[in-house]
Amino acid sequence: MELTEEPKGRIRRNRERALEIKRKRNEELVSAKERGGGGGMSQGEDVTSLKKQKVNGGSGCLKENENKEEEDVVLEDFEVGASPFVSKREAVHLYCLPEGTLAVCTFVERENPRNKAWAPLKLFKRSEIRRRARERYGGFEGLIEERRKRAERRFKKDLKAAEDIFK
Repeated sequence: MELTEEPKGRIRRNRERALEIKRKRNEELVSAKERGGGGGMSQGEDVTSLKKQKVNGGSGCLKENENKEEEDVVLEDFEVGASPFVSKREAVHLYCLPEGTLAVCTFVERENPRNKAWAPLKLFKRSEIRRRARERYGGFEGLIEERRKRAERRFKKDLKAAEDIFK
C-alpha cells in the first residue's frame, strides 16, 4: 500500500519539526556546559554529573497561578528532557520520599493506561518532588548520599538472603 502525498507531507513536516527541536535542545545543553565550566567534577561520575538547564517552575498543567519565573536548577542526568510529572513509584525510589510526604504534594490524576477499570494514576509535579527531596536530605549531595545508602542496604539484604540459601 502506497501512501498518498498528504500523509507523506505530514510525516516529512513532523520529522523536520522533531529534528529542529532536537537540534535546539542540543544547542542549549552545549551552551549550558560552556557556561557551567565543568564545576570540577570528574567525567567518570554518572549520577553526579550535572547539567544546568532552564527549568520552568510551572508546567502549566496544574494551575495557571503556579506559573513561576524560570530558575536555574541543577538537574541529574535522568531528569534532563524528562516529563514534568513523576509517578508515585519514581518519587519513592528515585527521590527517596516517604508516602507521607507525597500525601501533601500536589498531583494530577490520569486514567490508568494499563487498564481503565483500575485506580487512576497519581502524577506528581517533578519540580516539587525534587525540591522536597533536596530539602529533606540537605541538598543535592545529601539526596545522592541517601540513594547510595539505600542501594548499599538493599545489596546487603540480598547478600544475606543469598547466604541463607547456600547454608
